[in-house]
Amino acid sequence: MRQRSDARLMRVLVLAVAAVCVLHPGTARAQRALDLQAGVWSVDDSDSNPSLFSAGYWRNLMGPLALNLKGFAVIDGGPGGSLFGLEPELSLFRGGSRRLVPYGVGGVGLALRSEGSEIVAVWNAGIGVEWNVLPWFGLAVEASRFAEDEAFRGFWNLKDEDRRGWVLSARISVRWGVGSPRGGTPGPTRPRPSYPTPATLPAPAPSSGEPAEPLGTDGYALAQQIVATAIGAMGEPYRWGGTSTHQGFDCSGLIWYAYRNHGENIPRVSRDQARAGRYVPRDVTMLQPGDILLFAERGSTVSHVGLYIGDARYIHSTTSGGVRISSLSPYDDAFDDWWFGRWAGARRLLR
Repeated sequence: MRQRSDARLMRVLVLAVAAVCVLHPGTARAQRALDLQAGVWSVDDSDSNPSLFSAGYWRNLMGPLALNLKGFAVIDGGPGGSLFGLEPELSLFRGGSRRLVPYGVGGVGLALRSEGSEIVAVWNAGIGVEWNVLPWFGLAVEASRFAEDEAFRGFWNLKDEDRRGWVLSARISVRWGVGSPRGGTPGPTRPRPSYPTPATLPAPAPSSGEPAEPLGTDGYALAQQIVATAIGAMGEPYRWGGTSTHQGFDCSGLIWYAYRNHGENIPRVSRDQARAGRYVPRDVTMLQPGDILLFAERGSTVSHVGLYIGDARYIHSTTSGGVRISSLSPYDDAFDDWWFGRWAGARRLLR
């Protein structure tokens, strides 16, 4: 009777977490991915090494926390039989724009066992390293502890006959959403609402003279090339004073590098970039690709800059993550909200 009750509770739990994975609204442009994974399960105290395959839908929930809903198959011709199931899985620190990312995973699911047609629980916990080959494509290797739980007793109280062991696997991922632009150049911008200006925003950046006019045809084409050059530096490390892919970038060095690669001579440091060109009001709908975004603490001088790439996104080099793409919005995640609260305006250097 207790086993049936535990089994019923486990099924409800797994289905509830699966529903959250599919239906959770998250943010409209949160990072997402489709995963394909394959590996080998080395079962303890056994000569059996079943193959494991899975396909999943991964999405960022908030900050470093993400949820993956995956279907899996464990192919075993031995007496234990194969498993076919569904597993919601939580991950920490996976995703983002860094080139090499260590992460942790853990999940619990349900599986149908081919021998006896029984429903069993499965438990999974491990670590991995993801290599972001391209902004939208990643490769990963993962080592995890995988266990079968026939009596639904929990991974801490498995029966002696329950299979358990280490899985070594490889995964490929195709991503989209914030931090993962498709290809090298962002698509055309689309109208975005003006976000309310929080009372804690710093004073506007220097705004002498008339506001910048919209880019002309040639200026827009050049801006797209400059943006593409900056995006080509995605994943490079932060380095104070850095201005190249050989040494890394600081925030203003990345923008200087992108402009100089297209023959545009612009100031090197952020305080001078904040005075170059013509000012753009602090309004997302008035920004165009190539604009330099200015960030400052309230009442202080500009201390950080980023390059607007369109669609309410910008690329910048930060001490915590190197060259990465962020959303100019207070609603996507805590990191973006922190920078949005310090956005002071923009400068347009092209015409």
